[in-house]
Amino acid sequence: MDVRYESVLFGTDSQVLPILINLHAKNNPKILDCTYNVGNIWKGTEYKLFRMDIDPSFELDVVGDFRNMPFPNSSFDVIVFDPPHIPAAAASANSSKIWEKRYGITNKNKGDNVSGMFLPFLQEAKRVLTNDGIVLCKIADLVHNHKYQWQHINFIITSQEVGLTPCDLMIKCDPKAGNLKSNKWKKVHHLRKSHCFWIVIRKGKCEKSH
Repeated sequence: MDVRYESVLFGTDSQVLPILINLHAKNNPKILDCTYNVGNIWKGTEYKLFRMDIDPSFELDVVGDFRNMPFPNSSFDVIVFDPPHIPAAAASANSSKIWEKRYGITNKNKGDNVSGMFLPFLQEAKRVLTNDGIVLCKIADLVHNHKYQWQHINFIITSQEVGLTPCDLMIKCDPKAGNLKSNKWKKVHHLRKSHCFWIVIRKGKCEKSH
């Protein structure tokens, strides 16, 4: 890679992914998206990837739970992980209950964020990754019940606890996203989020082997 990119990108996920894959993954990597959904983050890219999601209604290669992946050890060079960003919506009286249906997340049994899913996911990712393989995690922090939920920090700490190496981070600001407005906001206590994090975690040392 001849260009040294900046750690903040104003653009889309489909612009972030080639930068991080080219910089941190081996050539022609075998890629798994374990939270594929409809694949929005891949639109405009030309990667061949294995598509997995827990919801069978999507166009997938396999239906599976990222906490118990149906693959042998050392199967993939890159695992992309894009967990739900606002699970606390499940607690709302007017919620569609989508978080409870898809992930079993409610405020009653899972708290205000998805940090409880990080440990089982990262343990599985470590098993399924090849040596020197990477996890690319898209994560956002949030505020709920007047508490700041530091999900990206929890993810980094948990990765270290399972013996993986956090090695890079990109902040993505999509100019077309983050424009939610509500007349319910009578008082402002926190900044409105206009970014998310893409975190790179390696099964190995910080920099890829050459």
